[in-house]
Amino acid sequence: MTRPIGFALALLTSMLIGCTPDVPEPETRAAQLYVSRCGGCHRLYAPSSMTAAMWDMQVERMQGELVRRGLPPLTKHERGVLIPYLHRHSAAAPAANEER
Repeated sequence: MTRPIGFALALLTSMLIGCTPDVPEPETRAAQLYVSRCGGCHRLYAPSSMTAAMWDMQVERMQGELVRRGLPPLTKHERGVLIPYLHRHSAAAPAANEER
């Protein structure tokens, strides 16, 4: 009877490990916070997939989504850890006066 449970746990563990993308600085509190708080509800996006300004808007938008789902929003301290991390690893914004 415990065999199906063990198999299910092993499968779930391998799925979670396989579905978690490589995050920059994985050993830091910021990366761990990103994985736990953001990856708990949806797949993680590479921090380089958005500019710093886009991350600011996305984090603010997700605050409302967390509340809507009955989850605690990020605290001021958590935002203070997470936002600089996302900014450090974000995509560079295109220059405003760049000619094409």
